[in-house]
Parts: sequence; C-alpha cells; structure tokens
Amino acid sequence: MSDTDDLRAASRALKDAISGLSRALGQGLADVGADVGREIATELNDAAAELSRELAGASGAARARRAARTTKAEQTRADLLGAARSVFAEHGYEAASVADLAKAAGYTKGALYAHFSSKEELFVTLVREANDASESGLEDPTLPLGEPGPGEHGLADVMLSLEAYLYALRHPEARPAFVPMAEKSLRNLAGRVRYLRAGTVGEPTRDDLDTAMALAACWTVGGIMEQLLPPAWDVAGALDRIGERLAGDAPA
Repeated sequence: MSDTDDLRAASRALKDAISGLSRALGQGLADVGADVGREIATELNDAAAELSRELAGASGAARARRAARTTKAEQTRADLLGAARSVFAEHGYEAASVADLAKAAGYTKGALYAHFSSKEELFVTLVREANDASESGLEDPTLPLGEPGPGEHGLADVMLSLEAYLYALRHPEARPAFVPMAEKSLRNLAGRVRYLRAGTVGEPTRDDLDTAMALAACWTVGGIMEQLLPPAWDVAGALDRIGERLAGDAPA
C-alpha cells in the first residue's frame, strides 16, 4: 500500500468515526449517555491521531495500528451480531432493547451505535447476513433438493426466521429490505425443482415457483413442529417425503 493510500485510509477512518458519532447523537444524549465519551470519542481520537501520523510520514507504524484497529472493529461487529442473534431469538425483536443487545455482547450502547445506527439496522443486517449464509452456493440449480431438517437448523434459527417474518409484517416500511431476500430464496429453490424435474438448467415454470413456495411453507412450519412434537412424529422424515412428492409431481 502506498503512502497516498495510507493517507486516504486514515482520512476514511476519521470520517467513519465522525459518522459513528453522528449516529450516536441522533439517538439522543439521554439514551447514549456516557457511552459517547468512552466509545465514540475514543474512535475519533484514534482516527485523528492516525491521520496526524500519516501526515507526519509514519506510514509503516500507522498501517500496523490501523490493521489492529480494523481487526478490533470487525470483532466488535461480529460480537454484536452474534449476541443479537441470541437475544432476538429468545426475547423477540419488539421486546429486545438496545441495552439488552449491547450487554449480551459485552459492550456499551455507544459501541453498538458506532457500528449500527439503530436496533432496526442491527436486526435487518443480522437477517440479511443469515440469509446470505444459508443461500450461499444455492444459486447452482444442480444441487440436491434436500433442505437440512429443522432439527439441524436449531431453535435459534427457527425463532430468528419467524422474527424476520413478523418484523416485515409489522413494519411495512421495512419490507423492501426483505422482498429481495424472499425472492432470491424462492427462485433458487424453484431452479433446483426445475432441474430435478426436467434434468436441464432452465427458467423455472410457474408450477416450479408454486412448488418452491409450497416447499418453503412446509419447511417453515416443519421447523416449528420439530421443536414441539415428540420424536415419534419424525418431522424431518415427513418433510423429506413431502418434498420428494411435491418436487416429483410435475404437471402433465
């Protein structure tokens, strides 16, 4: 990385820190309180000091310090998302407070606001990244249809999925963030149904899309039933058999 790149990166770090302060102040001083001084102000001071060092020509040392701070910031973000997954699953979106989320991650509210502008942004980011992870690689229509059984997803995954649906229903203004995720999941699944039925890669038919929706509905409800019913019901096996019947029944 050149000295010019170092200077640009340091300037960007200062800009990001200022943005974090703006987000925190946007929440109101009464909510953020002393966290602003401890968390956001520290980031501002560090970023400003790094910029000064870059301007003074201490590029090598500055790169090392910036790398360390970047790693710390990435870890903080990951910790916040991991804790949010548990808190939202256990308490639900509406009941979870910013204080609950920050405390569960081992940070202050100021640290949370430094990375996410609000509880809403944290939740939508969590759902989007969870969806991206679950859909990773599934754009390939030749993959086997077999969706992991609800027991493999676990209760936290089931609860988070339900919270995402409830959030989108209760907050119409947020639905544009969820529509692309839902469409991508259904189209990926429909493409796999199309390949299973026709043996070739092609545009899913209307019936393939309908089948994908039926499978998604079965797996969603099945995730709930798996947690409620005793093992004798063999929910995972039932879902596999239902999936085979649905995906195998192409219209004449």
